[in-house]
Amino acid sequence: MKYWLNSTTAEVITNTSHSMKRTSFSCDYSSLAGISILFMIFGSILSDIWPAFPSWPSGMFGWFAAILLISQLSKVQILQIGTLLLVGVVSLCIGIMLDSRPNWLRLLDNNAGLLSMLAAVSFLRLVAMQSKEVEVGVPRGMRAYWQTMLAVAFFGAFINVSAPILIADRVSEGKKLSLFAAKSIVRAFIGGPTWSPFFAGMAVVLTYVADAHFLVIMAFGFPFAVLGLVLVIVEARFRYPKELLNFDGYPMTLSSLWLPGILVISVLLGHTFLPHTSILAVIALSALAVSFIGLCLHSGFNGAKSQLLQHILKGLPKMVNELVLFLAAGILAIGLQTLVAATHMSLPFRGGFDAAAAIILLAGMVLLSLLGVHPVISIAVATPLLTPIAPDSQLLAITFVFSWSLGACASPLSGLNLIFQGRYGIPSIKLAILNWPYVAVMFLVAALFLYGAAIILKI
Repeated sequence: MKYWLNSTTAEVITNTSHSMKRTSFSCDYSSLAGISILFMIFGSILSDIWPAFPSWPSGMFGWFAAILLISQLSKVQILQIGTLLLVGVVSLCIGIMLDSRPNWLRLLDNNAGLLSMLAAVSFLRLVAMQSKEVEVGVPRGMRAYWQTMLAVAFFGAFINVSAPILIADRVSEGKKLSLFAAKSIVRAFIGGPTWSPFFAGMAVVLTYVADAHFLVIMAFGFPFAVLGLVLVIVEARFRYPKELLNFDGYPMTLSSLWLPGILVISVLLGHTFLPHTSILAVIALSALAVSFIGLCLHSGFNGAKSQLLQHILKGLPKMVNELVLFLAAGILAIGLQTLVAATHMSLPFRGGFDAAAAIILLAGMVLLSLLGVHPVISIAVATPLLTPIAPDSQLLAITFVFSWSLGACASPLSGLNLIFQGRYGIPSIKLAILNWPYVAVMFLVAALFLYGAAIILKI
């Protein structure tokens, strides 16, 4: 008996030791991946500011981090990523056999600038969480509702998905988050990709539609987002009076506006002093600078250093989903571009890419989102297939940001809906279905905007 206990104890200790070693190795890999992502950011910014410096090292660091973190993906995610890579590689091989020659270095650094921007923007969460709200009393009722929706839309435009989470936590404090509050927050948030340069959607569009001008996209995207927000508030006023009566909202204060304000100023200054630098690099540089200065002012240099190091080692590796997805989408895009160049394939828009073609493309991309296809995949596939008909860059970019916005709201597999499922226990499919009527109405609004854009752009 004694021997059995000793042997069992020894076995438990051994297993525990092995488990701790595996955990330790996993942590080491994760930390190393975080450092590699940091180098990706610096490499991307440097190559953009100083053209003599190549961009491929940035992509190499991104791929190295992705390989280190691949074990953290779910089986479904691995299947999706594997499919993208397989289609991309097969397309690349077929194109090469048909005498098309790809840009080999682009296989490394495609989407590296986009990922660097997203990684840099993630540092802003550290600053956003430092600001302590002055308790001015929790607003309630209709006023509380529209203030909360405005806060979601405004803060979401700058700190991305952190905003709806922080605000939903505040709204649900001490109770379960209601379906009414959840769907409202999602609807208010998804207008951001149509006009904010801090969103992944905008970054993807500016990456794939290189000739698109941000200010032109914003000129159509911002009014679209405002109308969407107005629709959310008006619908709640007339359809959900009972829910509004007891709605505990998020207090908007002037003290909470300093971060977005400084970000806007820093991006404008960066674009002024670095006119030939891409908007992605300017945003990345601004986000890093604002985060560092903000943390130093709040916690001192040593405190800022500690928080930044913690985020690098533990925070950056958490973007593994975006990292692997966008890198795989980059391979897919290069593969399809090579295949299209060799076979001259194109989408069947024989009359050119006019407003009607843009609306059809938008409808197709939104439907694909309903099936779980991420917008970045749709954009990566559509862009090379449209190249032979030489679509207007501005109209195409506007179509893409609209598709990203509506797809994020309508898809049960969108990152936002899945976050609400995991954090608040609301099934993503249920939340998506609740938002389908809103998406349908906003699709009609988007169609009108596309017709207007075609007229103004004289297409």
